Amino acid sequence: MITQEFCLPRYGWRVRVYYAVTTYWSGMILRDMYDTGCRGERLERARRSLATGDVNTGITYSNMSRRETVMVISLTSSPAEFLNSWEHEKKHLARHVEQAFGIDPYSEQAAYLEGEIAQKMFRIAKKFLCEHCRGKIF
Repeated sequence: MITQEFCLPRYGWRVRVYYAVTTYWSGMILRDMYDTGCRGERLERARRSLATGDVNTGITYSNMSRRETVMVISLTSSPAEFLNSWEHEKKHLARHVEQAFGIDPYSEQAAYLEGEIAQKMFRIAKKFLCEHCRGKIF
């Protein structure tokens, strides 16, 4: 597993990302989600999802009042599947920020936000997009 933390300074938003997650890391991730404010059915759904160990899945939980997100991208079966999971979870993060700040999801501001998230994550994500590089990770 690889972890990454970054901030979206314009929004004062902190993000923690877990890449290549397996069931081994479930307890730590669930504690992090709990500490971020995730409770009840949302936390239980996350627990069930992490317990399956399924590949090509993800979770994004945001505490909008604290401007904090925990994102999980499981192991993926191919670079294309990683790209799919990455895009999916990035979209959730962007929508959470947009919702918290009343940003029109069809606006230029929203498009720039998505680009900023992609740039922040690229340093790690690029390792999962190339089959050669993936071989060095696992």
